[in-house]
Amino acid sequence: MSVFKLSNHKGNWFPMAMSLLLMVFSCQEVDVDSPQIGEEVDYNSLSSNVVPGRYIVTLHDNATNFRRSDRYEDVQIGVRNLGHEMLSRNNISREKLKAVYGHVITGFTLELTSEELSVLRRDSRVRRIEPDVFIPNEYNLRKTPPGQDKPKEDEGGNEEPEVKDPEPGTGGTVQNEAPKYLDRIDQRQLPLNETYIFTATGKGVNAYFPPGLIWEDYPEEFEDRVFNIDSIGIEDHRISTSTTMALVAGGRTFGSAKDLNLFGVRTYHSKTDLDNEIYISSLIEAYDWIVANGVRPGIVQINLVGPIENQAYFSALENLYHAGFSLFSSSGAWMENACTWSNNYKPYVFTVGMADLEDRKQRESNYGKCIDLFAPSTSWQREPYGYQEEWENGFTMNPNFVASGLVVGVAAKFLENNPLASPDEVYHFLRSTSTKNIVQLSNSVNNHLLFSGMTVNGAGNIDPERANFYLDLIGSSTKLRGSNYQVYLKWNPAKHPSGEVDIYENGQKIATSYGGDSHNGGNWLYEVSGRNLPPKTYKICLSGTNKCSNEVTITF
Repeated sequence: MSVFKLSNHKGNWFPMAMSLLLMVFSCQEVDVDSPQIGEEVDYNSLSSNVVPGRYIVTLHDNATNFRRSDRYEDVQIGVRNLGHEMLSRNNISREKLKAVYGHVITGFTLELTSEELSVLRRDSRVRRIEPDVFIPNEYNLRKTPPGQDKPKEDEGGNEEPEVKDPEPGTGGTVQNEAPKYLDRIDQRQLPLNETYIFTATGKGVNAYFPPGLIWEDYPEEFEDRVFNIDSIGIEDHRISTSTTMALVAGGRTFGSAKDLNLFGVRTYHSKTDLDNEIYISSLIEAYDWIVANGVRPGIVQINLVGPIENQAYFSALENLYHAGFSLFSSSGAWMENACTWSNNYKPYVFTVGMADLEDRKQRESNYGKCIDLFAPSTSWQREPYGYQEEWENGFTMNPNFVASGLVVGVAAKFLENNPLASPDEVYHFLRSTSTKNIVQLSNSVNNHLLFSGMTVNGAGNIDPERANFYLDLIGSSTKLRGSNYQVYLKWNPAKHPSGEVDIYENGQKIATSYGGDSHNGGNWLYEVSGRNLPPKTYKICLSGTNKCSNEVTITF
């Protein structure tokens, strides 16, 4: 077996990213996106998700007299004192200061009136002021049928996974009756064989899951590997999002890396025990803590934030990445182009799409060129229409975080053996070892599937033609009676204002059809007649555009 070896190869985007990085650091005091002095902006009108009266302030680097390498507590005190001084100088109450940052960005979060905002914008130490943004909880909450957000305490947990010595020639530990998503990633091709074979376990690697805490009181899954960092102090506050992430990345039964250290980082306030509503400022606060206190080799699973524009958030992600943490995000599940989601389109975040157990993109999964690879996941439908994994009674896993959590675990297995690897090298490993061109109907250039076998053997080759297609199409024909045939075309929907697709036969448009939805996908039936019919080619395009699919040839 040829095991993947660490190399210095970077992704194709790396030279461009480094050029941009040099530009950023050589021009770090220039901020073309910020309002100019004297320019009034109604921030609250910019987005429906803007938090009224709450702002993230980023300072110029020369505004501080301490180093980011100082102790976290000392940096926090330094930024807080600076914030208080700036507020007092501008006749603004010091109580307006809500949070401070000194590592991923230098700045703070304030609650201000419009008059106070106008005054503070004229302080020469301010580089940028942006509205804080509310993240709708539906981006991250699970969408399963009714059930408890926390497992019932009076119900028994799952039994320990059956783990036995490997069969001769397998070269790893065997987990029998493994979850189907684990069963899928340790082999190149279907069918499943009800086992998950693994060698590395992620031992010594640390994974961080902001902005919530993990249900750690389940030793059969987590043993003593859960560490919760709670800056808020609300007793017994755990959320399903962070727990799903931790389970799939490092659970004994459900995880791809069985010995991974798991950190929940909570930095946001909530109104109720089950309230998952968070702000962008809360995420920045969590990332700030991780850069200052996190231990490498380290991985951070990024929350979904949707289509927002917030430079403080982007800067925080970039600095987290440059601090040596590999960043992973779900593509999201809104049948939209993943490149429109802010947690996905930056090159320093590795984006994971969701596949089903038949190696097709899940209909709900976002799509597009910003996806790095796909991973198998659970679904929102119960059997026989879908696939779910239930950890405890009433607790089913959010498919968003199953796919990305699996990738976190496989990345941890690589880091176990390559603890000094950079995020770029982690990303290159995952891309190189993935099974190429196997995810159907992906609507994505990188229709590759996660592989946990730590080798490039059998990975296949990238199809150079895929970059030419915006959609994926498959088709077949069925003989009806006599010389009549039914053509069946199938695709996964892509977002388009008209919601329609144009259908072409042998290069000629023959119909316009409904583009599909999350329940039925997209499909089209068409009857043709004739004796000795020659093969016909079909493709679809988003209606009125040149965003088209591959061509499929159908014989009769």
